Amino acid sequence: MWLPFRILVMCLVFGSVALSWPQASTIARLPRASRAEIVARAHAIANHGWTCSSSNLNASCSRKYRSDWKAGQRVTGIPYRWGGSDTPELFDKKLAQGLAAGAHSQYGILSCAAGIDCSGFVTQAWGLPAGHAYSTSNLRQIAGKPKYNWYTDMKPGDALNLPGSHVVLFTGYNPDGTINICEASGSKGRVVCHSATWSRFVKYIPLQYKGIDE
Repeated sequence: MWLPFRILVMCLVFGSVALSWPQASTIARLPRASRAEIVARAHAIANHGWTCSSSNLNASCSRKYRSDWKAGQRVTGIPYRWGGSDTPELFDKKLAQGLAAGAHSQYGILSCAAGIDCSGFVTQAWGLPAGHAYSTSNLRQIAGKPKYNWYTDMKPGDALNLPGSHVVLFTGYNPDGTINICEASGSKGRVVCHSATWSRFVKYIPLQYKGIDE
């Protein structure tokens, strides 16, 4: 009578431990980053300057593609590309190869375009390499939900995430009650850092990168 019960208990216990190992292994492999390093990387991406050439106005793999830019236009901030996670160096390389500068979600994930999207930007600021498998839908695997009061106790390098929609990087509070964020903005077509009101983030969830070095 007791043997099957003991076997069941052992399966449940060791099964739960086994299930936790992959997650622990993932966290252990995460790049470590200080908050200062995260913010510095975010600002470097937002301040990255580039010039759009005529070859960057068209996407060879999409007939529907329309560019946000003009030939010869000087732009600050890596352009928004849905599904993208290009580093500044990789973006410059792709731009020189004639790939399209940025692309929005209505065009799908374009291999013939260069740039970065919201989750690609935040994870790159955290120190993850290009080409990882994390999006707004599964960031919780590498970023936990802190128990602090996020209206007063967030720290630079934390994020505000709306799963399946958008994520931004928090960089600080302002005396007037607004906050400072950096984001790969589809509406602005590029990575920008600016102030924002809390009303925009009513449905968002605060996240703290699990590879943070406090």
